[in-house]
Amino acid sequence: MIKRITGLLGICVLTCAAAFGQLQDNLPLRIKVGVYNVGHFNQGRLGGFQGDGKMMQAELFRWKSWIAQQGLDIFAFNEWNRYFDKDSTVIAEESILKPSYKNIYLGKENRWIYNGIATNYTLENIRQEKWDGDYYAVLGDLKVGNKTITVISSHIPWQKEWHESSINALLSTLKKYEYFICMGDMNAFDKVQMKFTEAGFNMANGGTQGWFATAAGTNAAEGRIGAVPNRSIDNIVTSSNIKIMNVSAPFTHLNDLDHLPILADLVVTW
Repeated sequence: MIKRITGLLGICVLTCAAAFGQLQDNLPLRIKVGVYNVGHFNQGRLGGFQGDGKMMQAELFRWKSWIAQQGLDIFAFNEWNRYFDKDSTVIAEESILKPSYKNIYLGKENRWIYNGIATNYTLENIRQEKWDGDYYAVLGDLKVGNKTITVISSHIPWQKEWHESSINALLSTLKKYEYFICMGDMNAFDKVQMKFTEAGFNMANGGTQGWFATAAGTNAAEGRIGAVPNRSIDNIVTSSNIKIMNVSAPFTHLNDLDHLPILADLVVTW
């Protein structure tokens, strides 16, 4: 009798394991993602948040709270700053990201360009792809069963002499992957970003839901609101087998004079 029960348990374990191993082939996977050019916590200028004392602590709390409130499975960011404050007393990674995320993958800390990914998933094979100047992308592989989703946080240069070659290099990189989620500051005009859809990819900003102006400071300086042409410079681009829904570019009351984030729900269709 005991042998029979043991045998049945073994069959059950093998059946469940097989079913779990095939999960990615049977059911779509939903992932909530977002990307934010945080502007060194100083509206796009170096040096960290410029207030001190209670003002700095209040702003630190607002950043930490905003990140926690979004509940993103994967949070990509550009123009990170090692220290949150101008006096270099608060390590931003420890104070802002670690309360919400177990795994933080940071790229090379250049003077202006500093990309990263925060997630409670485990990414493997962390690496960088270099664009022109100090610009680059940090990449990591998310393993789901026998499939791999490459997660990318990228920053493309705005400088005319570097922009086109870097966009083309990014496009070439994306074509290598069967499944990918690429998030970042593209610094590109609308027609240039259409190259992503022309290549067969999906994109959040300029996709099914239209354009979302994320260069908020430029809009405000010109007295404009809404989807002004060529102000939708931040984006989420995916392989064709990952659908993009529920896109938003909310005001955060944090870095709104520089950039707005792009948030979206993704469904991996396998």
